[in-house]
Amino acid sequence: MTALMATPVQTSLSPFAARMLGTERAHAAIELRALLAASQLPQPLWPRFVDARPGLLSGIWVDGDAEPPLGQLFAALCTSHGSLLTDGLAALKLATAAPMVGFASSSPRLLSELGRLCHKTSIVVAQTAPSFPSDPARELVKDAGQVWVVDPLTVAQVGALVTHRPPLALCSVVGAVRQPQVLDLAVEGVASPAWTPRELVRRCLGSPSAAWVALCGGALTGQVWGADEPLPSDVSHLLILPADHELLARRRLLRDPAPRIANACLSCVLCSTVCPESLSPHRAMQALLRGEPVSPTVASQCSGCGACSVMCPAGLLPASLLTDARLPRPLVLPQRHDPAALSVSVRLPMDLVLRRLGLSDFVVPTLP
Repeated sequence: MTALMATPVQTSLSPFAARMLGTERAHAAIELRALLAASQLPQPLWPRFVDARPGLLSGIWVDGDAEPPLGQLFAALCTSHGSLLTDGLAALKLATAAPMVGFASSSPRLLSELGRLCHKTSIVVAQTAPSFPSDPARELVKDAGQVWVVDPLTVAQVGALVTHRPPLALCSVVGAVRQPQVLDLAVEGVASPAWTPRELVRRCLGSPSAAWVALCGGALTGQVWGADEPLPSDVSHLLILPADHELLARRRLLRDPAPRIANACLSCVLCSTVCPESLSPHRAMQALLRGEPVSPTVASQCSGCGACSVMCPAGLLPASLLTDARLPRPLVLPQRHDPAALSVSVRLPMDLVLRRLGLSDFVVPTLP
């Protein structure tokens, strides 16, 4: 799915959208847009084309599989905060004048729960393949126009805003913990700034590993986080791994990436072949090796899905190199066409992703 340019929420409606909604609903949409623009939600909230090209938006899909491997946040939202999901999606439909909205997931259990939540609404519920990276737009959209694919937590936060409830502060804590779970980090409606990985591991009944390491943000592009270092207020995924885990060993080898790339990169371009954005990450790896800067656009185009890191046969984690804050400048890929970067729907079976990342032992049934 190609990354889309975005723009801050516009409080005015286009004449086309106003005609689509009718007078009364158009006034409600304008009030809702003003509420979203004044909120603490990340801005911009939706793709630029929604307001720049009225009528192009064909629908909104909530991607239930848009989480790092092992993530359980969507399951918790469905089972414990389902009304926020439906209220939030209904609000986004009105604000954007979207013709249709829907939830997509590969989990039969969650599809059943979503069907129960949406059975009296016009919200569509659709099943997708359990693959990585998820791409409901490519799999489900058959008609003309463009869709906006949005993550579930954003939708739930919109639902909390329009129903005047406190913002959610949920964190999926998974991996090498005795009781993986989604924790509510809010204290009396306010997210505590004092949570640390050690405290969250303790709330999950500890770790069976004598020594463990926390990755804030997930396996592929998450940051190694100190056990007693306060977590960001917006943390939503925390992966706990044994200190001797192979994924952490691969990260340590890339502290000085150029020698590792020189010794290990096979120039197989497999990372570029599986990149859903056709960004040619192998060229960025070669630029690192030569010590050359690369053009400055990858930060906005890379989705951070990590498919390149999953498939690299040398274990070089290109996605981590592209997003690592330790690099002195953002790595961006060249704009020229590269035959090796195939614009095809190459997606990977989730069980293969988990095996290649060494995470199969941490799979648990979907959390209640």
